[in-house]
Amino acid sequence: MSHPFRVAYTYDFGTFAIMKSLLESEGIYVLDIAIGGNLTIAGADQGYYLEVATEQRAEACRILNENDFGSYVLGNDA
Repeated sequence: MSHPFRVAYTYDFGTFAIMKSLLESEGIYVLDIAIGGNLTIAGADQGYYLEVATEQRAEACRILNENDFGSYVLGNDA
């Protein structure tokens, strides 16, 4: 498998889990959870990156867009 590629980001673990399940049901292998932390004035924001193999990037983005998760796709022009 090639290097991981971050295709989506969310602050909500439930949304992360749904997107992961959706991609896996379509045959896209999702790597283990990647957590990103952000410091803000109010404290730390925690978020979750959805990572797939680089060669599955386009297919993963297409599936997420077609299932109303396009707002979570990183670099999405749709």
